[in-house]
Amino acid sequence: MAILDLAYETLRLVVAPHGQRVQSAYASAHHIVAAEKSLHIAIESSVQHLTDTIPGGRFVTTWYYTVAYTPLFIGFFVVVWFRWRTHYAFLRNWFWTTHILAVLVFLVLPVAPPRFALNGVVDTTQHALRLGGALNWFQSLRNDYAAMPSLHIGQSFLFACALVLLMHRPGFRKYLWWLLPIWMAWVTMATANHYLLDGVGGVMTVLIALWIVDALTGRDVVRPWQTSSGSEPVDTLDDAHSSRQGQR
Repeated sequence: MAILDLAYETLRLVVAPHGQRVQSAYASAHHIVAAEKSLHIAIESSVQHLTDTIPGGRFVTTWYYTVAYTPLFIGFFVVVWFRWRTHYAFLRNWFWTTHILAVLVFLVLPVAPPRFALNGVVDTTQHALRLGGALNWFQSLRNDYAAMPSLHIGQSFLFACALVLLMHRPGFRKYLWWLLPIWMAWVTMATANHYLLDGVGGVMTVLIALWIVDALTGRDVVRPWQTSSGSEPVDTLDDAHSSRQGQR
């Protein structure tokens, strides 16, 4: 997983635009803004300004955007490995197929983020991402024009979707996971790193990757919407254990 993550970051840098293509990234950003205005969803400036009026709002959104991406990714797969290991292979392939598709979009459609292309918003993560200068070296490795699709939002959507499917217990609590991509969408706009349509692009990328992986994966690989063959879901096993304890 670490090697694949390094490969993704490297490819994202390789496809970064240079020279005249940087201008096309700004042109694409203006098209996205125009589309959002026509749909009355150009809310990036409003989200940032509203966040700034909330005590601690800028601090929370800035640091969540800065540090949450990698821990969410690691935490999700650690939990899947220990609780739903038979589903790990499918979810791993879904996750990385999403990243492959995203790199292709970064190559074909570079997009300047709101912090570059919108007036009246500021990049609140500019200094946080450097962590006091400790990560200044990393800035030269960033693709600043990889706004579309937003994998911050897409990845959170994938996690929520998978967890809702994996949790077989009835009840509303598992649906609270949908707050994860909604919150991330707010954070990315509050920090001026993504447009709302970038998030829509991230969700579409995840869904297309799901379709591809489902079509190409053998039927013997368990999907997250299926019960593991040869074993019960962990939630069911927990219930059975509780029932036996009660009988004792």
